[in-house]
Amino acid sequence: MNMKISIPNIFTYLFLLLALFATASCSDLTDQKTVDIDPQHAKEQNPELWARYMEALRTYRQSEHFITYGSFDNGTEKPKNEGAYLRSLPDSLDIVTPTHPESLTSYDCEDILLLQEKSIKVLYLVDYTAQMSTLTDAAKLGAWLDKAIATASQLGMNGFAIKGTPLYGGTEAEQAARREAAKLIVSKLSAGLRDDDLLIFEGDPAFVDTDDLDKLDYVVLNTATIANAVDLKLYVTNVIDNLALAKDKLLLSAKVGSKLVSEEGDKLDAVANMTDRVISVGPLGGLAIYNLGDDYFHTGMNYEVTRKAIQMMNSSR
Repeated sequence: MNMKISIPNIFTYLFLLLALFATASCSDLTDQKTVDIDPQHAKEQNPELWARYMEALRTYRQSEHFITYGSFDNGTEKPKNEGAYLRSLPDSLDIVTPTHPESLTSYDCEDILLLQEKSIKVLYLVDYTAQMSTLTDAAKLGAWLDKAIATASQLGMNGFAIKGTPLYGGTEAEQAARREAAKLIVSKLSAGLRDDDLLIFEGDPAFVDTDDLDKLDYVVLNTATIANAVDLKLYVTNVIDNLALAKDKLLLSAKVGSKLVSEEGDKLDAVANMTDRVISVGPLGGLAIYNLGDDYFHTGMNYEVTRKAIQMMNSSR
């Protein structure tokens, strides 16, 4: 949330601080004093203005615009700064998925409520790719999915993000088992959705059975792993031509800090350049941004890359 405030000249503060040190005695500098600090959230400072801002966010979410999806690494054990907290994410994000739902803290749970108040949907990640070696039969997979659904419901999440890897090659039995696993995952998770919840797939959509593609709200294509624009265009064209997916369901993906080599051979910032590709190769549904935490601190503003990408895609909003 960007709020305009009046900031006195920093040099005035610096002058006063130097004057204070010049006149203070050693005892003045070492004496400890208790100071009462009562920080107030913007909601408490001006409830009416806050309510108007929340309404403006709801209106924006309901309008036709390019979606911005964020993947947030909540796995840091000892947060170093505000960038480790969900509450610090830009309000203009539409959807965010914590990468370690099993490690959500009490602070994360409080932040999830705040994000939802801002109409940001928070999804529970079901990472089958990371767990498939242990989920070797339908019973184990089903129990794992039931636990995920129950936990997501308890946390009040707004749906699920799925990660799965298609099996190219392998025996017929292995391919059949992977197809059945994919169908079970989509079936159970889609049945566990409430009104307005989302079901999103991250990765190669060939993992999902063709008959189940219509159950997905969005597909985050794994373009974050593609290093040059030519391969990117070929990949997206292939997905559009061969899978029954509407363009507005497709989200390109990029990592903060990574580069994309253009058709002319120039190394460009992947997130910024991918915002142009969302329109030029589609138009598609929007952009997914990975490594969000790496975008926390900039001299201009926190989450500068993310904010600019959202603004570039939705410049008329």
